[in-house]
Amino acid sequence: MSFQLSILKILAGQPHGRASIEVVKQHLAIYYSSGSEWPARMKRIASRAPQLDIFGQRLIEREAGCWIITEEGRKFLETLDQLDRGAMHGQVEREISD
Repeated sequence: MSFQLSILKILAGQPHGRASIEVVKQHLAIYYSSGSEWPARMKRIASRAPQLDIFGQRLIEREAGCWIITEEGRKFLETLDQLDRGAMHGQVEREISD
């Protein structure tokens, strides 16, 4: 699921939310070969959406040679990011109080 979440994040960062499959692959290769931070973050966030299916849930549309994040995909991603920021904020507060 973290792989699918990475695809959502890549598309959200592209102009008009669209990218060729080749561009998506290039970004994935960079993110997953640049250390443990990205995979760990995606795994943590993806744990909040264990049933994620980016195509089945229509979070991404397919066109000839490219993928496009839908408005629903953007909302879903923002919700997950907000949950993660809230959880991380709570963790920092707990660590400070300890």
